[in-house]
Parts: sequence; structure tokens; C-alpha cells
Amino acid sequence: AKNKGLKLSGQAEPGVGVISISPQHVQRILNNLVSNALSHTLQGEVNVRAFRDNRQHVCVEVRDTGEGIAPADVPFVFDRFYRGERARTRSRNSTGMGLGLAIAKALVEAHGGRIDLRSEQGHGTTVIFALPV
Repeated sequence: AKNKGLKLSGQAEPGVGVISISPQHVQRILNNLVSNALSHTLQGEVNVRAFRDNRQHVCVEVRDTGEGIAPADVPFVFDRFYRGERARTRSRNSTGMGLGLAIAKALVEAHGGRIDLRSEQGHGTTVIFALPV
């Protein structure tokens, strides 16, 4: 983030609590999500926030102010090897193979959780995953 001139911040809201997780797997989820956010944000910020929802889940939100994802691509972003539109191909910003979000989804679901993404092209992307308490 520093090398790109981006602001990277994070916070945990009061009352998040403690949950039983596999630290190395949740670290991989976060690494995938934050790396994607940084790769697709040319200016602005990436923010990570932990909070508790009213359904007894701890949620982690990774929000960026990046390029966003085309609406036609959003339903497929968690599919293995899906790389999306031409703007998100290896030749532009990414060196990945289209596995990061698929891996993140599999690891979240292995913890009994769920993951979702919303994006507005030109205004950024937010990925939220929720793990049961």
C-alpha cells in the first residue's frame, strides 16, 4: 500500500468477541482479499473492518476504492480460474491465476461461514465474510 501511495487501515468494532478459527486459514483469506483490493486500487484506500452482526457472526469487511468489477462479472468472481473482463487480466494489474477468491470462499465455508461481494465499477469493491460465533 505504501509503495502505491494507498492508505491501508483496519479496525475492530467493540464487542466483536472471540471465535474459534484456524488462524492460518483466516490469514490466507485476509491475505487474498487484501491483496486483491490493493492490486485493483490505483488511488485511494483499502479498509479492513471486523464487526459482529445480529445473527451471531463475526464479520470481516475488506473495502477498496478501486476500479470495481463489471456487473456481468460479479456472479462469477468466486469461480475457480475466473479472471473477469480484459481490464482485470494478468497483463494489467494481476499476477494471479484466478484462484484467490475461490480459495477464500472454500476456506470461509469450511469454517461454516459465508462470503459475499458487492462492487460498483469505478467506485470500488467490498467483500464481506461472516464466521459463526
